[in-house]
Amino acid sequence: MSKDAIARIRKAEEQAALLCRVAEEKAAEMRERVRSEGEAHCNEVAAATEAECAEILGDMRRRATVLESKKRTEAEAEAEALMAAARTRMEEAVKLIVWEIIERCQ
Repeated sequence: MSKDAIARIRKAEEQAALLCRVAEEKAAEMRERVRSEGEAHCNEVAAATEAECAEILGDMRRRATVLESKKRTEAEAEAEALMAAARTRMEEAVKLIVWEIIERCQ
């Protein structure tokens, strides 16, 4: 082989080695950029999901409070009706109890 051919081969090998290093550096930069973008996207999604969950939880709490208030009002009304019904029969119940006691004592 001539010296000229050997020199061209060496020059091509050097250029190939340089291109490989440049490609490796570029690939490393691209990997880092993609990792960074992926991490940022993941953080954005996590923040959005957290905000959405907080909103849903707040809505559920408001609905639970309204339902609790409604049920409490219904229960109080029912209890009041039962107490009113009991008051109307209280005198009769007392008489029955007293007469039962009197009958047993005789």
